[in-house]
Amino acid sequence: MDFVTIGKNYPAGKIVPIKCVVNDKLDNINIMNQCFLLIVLTEGNATFKVGNDTVSATAPCFVCFNERVNPLIVSKKKCKNIAVYFHPQFLNLNMTFDLIRSNTYEDIANVHDMFLLKPFADDYKIVPIAESYSDSIHSACAGMVYELTEQRDWYWTCRGRSYFMEVIIALERMYNLIQKQELSIAYNVKDQKLREAILFIEGHYFHNVTLEDIVSKVGINHTTLTTLFRDELGVSAIEYLMDYRIKIAKKKLSFTFVPIKDIAKQCGFKTVQHFTRVFKKYTDETPATYRNRTFEKRVSELG
Repeated sequence: MDFVTIGKNYPAGKIVPIKCVVNDKLDNINIMNQCFLLIVLTEGNATFKVGNDTVSATAPCFVCFNERVNPLIVSKKKCKNIAVYFHPQFLNLNMTFDLIRSNTYEDIANVHDMFLLKPFADDYKIVPIAESYSDSIHSACAGMVYELTEQRDWYWTCRGRSYFMEVIIALERMYNLIQKQELSIAYNVKDQKLREAILFIEGHYFHNVTLEDIVSKVGINHTTLTTLFRDELGVSAIEYLMDYRIKIAKKKLSFTFVPIKDIAKQCGFKTVQHFTRVFKKYTDETPATYRNRTFEKRVSELG
């Protein structure tokens, strides 16, 4: 298998270092020295052999393999999946295997808001998917597959990358949660109901989420929910929702050229005008200004 997607018309012959396979058989995986493999296991289970280790995965979960291994499928049962074969340079041209594993990469990634891809640092990693995240992950996967397959306009690579970034954001959030990392706000909060509310917001931010939706999902009243957010995070539930939407939007603006109106819609804003107002409130910049500034800074410092 060639781990690339080739442009049909926009432009014809363009080579993009990602290949999505829906319900991949996962036979004869040969990714060594070529790419990472992210399997989004949506149903069933699968068992792999990696060197001397046996790796068992049960849906719903992410299965992460890096370019240092060739996992061998041992068994699978009622297995439904989306297999994403990708080179990290699909996310950004600077993200080579050597740079990602360098001692300086984490600092570089933090400065430029790049992905850390820690789940791929080891030879393999199984990352369970929280129920509240399933909706957003399925939606992002569907969008990614559609854009890379249909290639409906000149923005197909950017739109495909944009949806893939949503998948990677969810992967890193879930990984930080199970690793008890400080980066996971949901892990660090003290109250279980607040944790549930945060995960619900992060898993449904692209919908028209209301305070009533959050209250209904978590099972507490408005006053209690507001108090929990204020006491532990210093913001309201809706402010947290908006802040999270802006964080996602900043990634999309920094690393894609998807039209701003599309990013607004993908992040749960009904109009580009509302998106621009909220974005400027949280960043003191318009989306266009932020996009240009971060792009120029990255090119200047990383080439």
